[in-house]
Amino acid sequence: MLKRIFSNHSVIKRLLFVLIIFSIATACKTKKPGSAVAINPVPLTTYFQNSELPAAIMGYAGKDGNMEWFAYGPSVWGGKDSISENNIFRIFSMTKAIASVGALQLVEQELIGLDDPLNELMPEMTTIPILTEKGELMEASNPITLRHLLTHTSGFGYEFMDPRLQSFEKSDWSYEDMPRLFNSGENWLYGTSLDWVGKIIEKISGEDLETYLRKNVTGPLKMNSTWFNVPENLQENIVSWGSRDSLGFQEYPRIPTKKITTFSAGGGLFGSPKDYLNFLVCMLNNGNYEGGQILKPETVALMSSNHLPSNLTINSGGDTHGLAWAIENSEDEEFRSIGSGYWSGLANSNYSLDKGKNIALVYFTNFFPYGDKETQNFYRLFEQEVYMKMSKN
Repeated sequence: MLKRIFSNHSVIKRLLFVLIIFSIATACKTKKPGSAVAINPVPLTTYFQNSELPAAIMGYAGKDGNMEWFAYGPSVWGGKDSISENNIFRIFSMTKAIASVGALQLVEQELIGLDDPLNELMPEMTTIPILTEKGELMEASNPITLRHLLTHTSGFGYEFMDPRLQSFEKSDWSYEDMPRLFNSGENWLYGTSLDWVGKIIEKISGEDLETYLRKNVTGPLKMNSTWFNVPENLQENIVSWGSRDSLGFQEYPRIPTKKITTFSAGGGLFGSPKDYLNFLVCMLNNGNYEGGQILKPETVALMSSNHLPSNLTINSGGDTHGLAWAIENSEDEEFRSIGSGYWSGLANSNYSLDKGKNIALVYFTNFFPYGDKETQNFYRLFEQEVYMKMSKN
């Protein structure tokens, strides 16, 4: 059963009052010894107190790995604990960058090339036809490559985001994915490309994606709270998640009841804020981590550079796309350096990776709909406070 909380104005005010008092008393603000002078938490605390958000946590780090965290509200909505960087969230599309690193490891090992046609390796993908603007199906004329998949130029979209795919008649459809919407390389479209990257990793490595990433990415980086199937001993760390509408917040079942066997490289991981910030710090350090090298420095540089044709951008701001995340290219961006990487998760989580200023940020709430103004403004306020402090150091 789904549980509706914060269902009317008076309840909202009472529960938020409890959350406010609790956040003032126990808001987590921690940093490792030797980190820079802490940013001013007052604007963040004030924002949270004046918001209707049930909980949020955010943190930042530099190349040295020293982290500072700001946490507000409980891990379980309406509870009495304080959310922390070790709690576990559904990270949705923030999975993509981790899977991209896994695929680029295979490129480094020369087991696949970025521009190798995938017709022989993945016929179940490359034979999927294209749905034209007129609603007709046609055979693709361009091969799909790993570069197309990593940059979202393969033609695959998300059904929930595209009216053509939503209205497509699927009763006799036998393919593993929806039709593509254009020939590879002709446009940029956010969609299921990274799910196919996961299948490629599995086919080449001979291992399921959970096993491969634990052995080669999340395990070496000690991201021990990051899993497709969260181990039973960690499940109590999973935070509340749900959706927001005009009546308030509706909570979904918190802990999964079924083990999954089909792994989505596009959005299936659970993980903690600390794990993800550790991952980004590794990227700030050109793939180096304590104990090894997750990717070669030249590969990290490659993944952090634009790979879209000159006529393509991903938004009206002119931002482009690397081999794992979007690339900031807007002169109007308030905080991040041009060339910074960034992306987000469907349940309103965000990250940015600014190698120009050697700083990485993560921000987590866990509710729909994506793009909720109140939580996105909180994230941007956090960015502002961090960059203001960095400019003074």
